[in-house]
Amino acid sequence: MLNVVIIEDEPIAAADLEKTLLKIADDVTVLAKLDSVATATDWLSKNEADVILSDIQLGDGLSFDIFRNLDLNTPIIITTAFDEYAIRAFKENSIDYLLKPITKGYRFILPK
Repeated sequence: MLNVVIIEDEPIAAADLEKTLLKIADDVTVLAKLDSVATATDWLSKNEADVILSDIQLGDGLSFDIFRNLDLNTPIIITTAFDEYAIRAFKENSIDYLLKPITKGYRFILPK
């Protein structure tokens, strides 16, 4: 079982991402859908996941603030509509960078 956390401040986008994950992998459990830097920082300081899928621009800041403030070894896949953060994302240990909209035909590999 792969335990996933989604960090996304748009409820429809979070629901669509969860739906896509469940379509491509039957062994995925979404542990939490978090909608802000503050909420995600709090949740991740107390809990663990196998992978994090995160938007960059959240209502209260950039998701990079979450990862900079926590000592995480969790793989991070960025899901965003902005291509200008790609280099920074990989410098901050992201393993993939998906541009929205993530279409049904898009294939990405989840870490095992």
